[in-house]
Amino acid sequence: MLNLAKVSRYTVALLVASGVIWVIAGVAFGGLIAVAYSTHGSLALAGVGTGDPADAVRQLVWDQFYINLYTAVIGLLAIILGLKAFKRGETWAWYAIMVFVLNGVITSVFDYLSWGGWYTVFSTLPALLALLLSAKSFFPPRIKREQ
Repeated sequence: MLNLAKVSRYTVALLVASGVIWVIAGVAFGGLIAVAYSTHGSLALAGVGTGDPADAVRQLVWDQFYINLYTAVIGLLAIILGLKAFKRGETWAWYAIMVFVLNGVITSVFDYLSWGGWYTVFSTLPALLALLLSAKSFFPPRIKREQ
């Protein structure tokens, strides 16, 4: 028999808010990269005003594109998990969100709170709070039976 937890809608809202922040961050930073590349990238590709070869600039732009795509997709996954499995109280969803939170923490540590790391701390905090608030629902204390 599958035991499902009773998760409050506020906890689910915290989790979804965290995913929304990740999606917005991915799209916003992706837009900044696109604008910067369209204005300054064409000069770099032509070899005007920069010392970087065109291939290096293209590589940096594609790297940033994939990082921002990754950020937006992880946010979408958190939203979908929050609205479906986590809301229904499926235990595996709690663990999946824990991976999402650990991902945000590890990203922040590796970026050492630079421009790319600061938003992952703040965007992961609502998900961490959702995990902490829902822990008793997903993992209730076991009642010891006396013999």
